[in-house]
Amino acid sequence: MNVPAPIDPLQKRKARVISTVFGISLVFGALLVVSYPQLADPSATQAIAADLRVNPLNFAYQIATLVLCFWWLNLDSRQLEIRRPWWLNLGVVLLTTVFVAYYLYMTRQPGQRAGALLAFLGVIAGTLFSAAVGMTLALMFGVGPDTASAPAI
Repeated sequence: MNVPAPIDPLQKRKARVISTVFGISLVFGALLVVSYPQLADPSATQAIAADLRVNPLNFAYQIATLVLCFWWLNLDSRQLEIRRPWWLNLGVVLLTTVFVAYYLYMTRQPGQRAGALLAFLGVIAGTLFSAAVGMTLALMFGVGPDTASAPAI
């Protein structure tokens, strides 16, 4: 008789953190359309990108995702029973993508490294997709640019 393995509570919490990152990205995408209704206009892209660099919304999104990244790293370190060095934590703050990938590569067994790195790339792609879905939903529900005042083509 096959008895299913017990679910690791740390693994469940790690999955919740990743789900939260996707949710924050979804909300960020919607708020981006609300903050920049001219986002649908290709000619305004450069001005929006320049303004977004100093926007508090972007800063809040970056801080939230960084906090969640450290939360996930903490749970993963506890699950693997390892201690991250201080320089790795500093690296995660400065170059998150590079140092999280390094962490995953160094903490996984040789047969599991590729899967962990692919899953990490999947999370990055998933956050981008979530933000795009949030933007689309905001546009669908009429939060974005005013189409009634747009000239007819």
